[in-house]
Amino acid sequence: MLFVYGTLQDPDVLGAVLGRPVDLSRLEAATAPGYRAVFYPGRVYPALIRAPDTAARGLVVADLSPLDLAVLDAFEGDEYRREAIMIRVGGEQLLLDTYLPAIPIASAPDWSLATWTALHKPAVIGQETGTAQALRQRLSARQAGYRHDFVHC
Repeated sequence: MLFVYGTLQDPDVLGAVLGRPVDLSRLEAATAPGYRAVFYPGRVYPALIRAPDTAARGLVVADLSPLDLAVLDAFEGDEYRREAIMIRVGGEQLLLDTYLPAIPIASAPDWSLATWTALHKPAVIGQETGTAQALRQRLSARQAGYRHDFVHC
C-alpha cells in the first residue's frame, strides 16, 4: 500500500501513471500525523514536511504491482524518495510507504489538491500523462527482458 498526498490523489493523474482507470472505491482516505503538505520549492506539486500537531490528508492506494511501484518511483524521480511513515487509516496506525522530498525543506506555503486542480491541472495533465506512458513502456520492456533472461539462464 502507498500513501499519496499530492497530485497522485487526482484520479486522472494516478490513472495516467498506472496506465489504467482508477477504481475510486479502492482508495481510502488517510492522514499522515505530524506532517503537512507544502509546495515543493519552485514547483506546483507538493512535498511532505514534518509539522507537529498537524496531519496531511491523502489517500491509500492498495494492490500495486512491482511494475506499478517502479513506474511510480520513476515518475517521482530524483526529487523524492519512497519511505515508510506512520499513516492513520480509519482508526488504525499503519506503517506505509509515501514519497518524501529528497531535499530538506524548512518552510513553504501550504499545498492543496483543490488549488492545484483549479490553477495547474489543465496545464500539466497532458505532459504528465505522456511522461507516465513513456516510463511504463520503458519499465515494462525492461521487466520483460529480465524475465526472458531468467528463463534462459
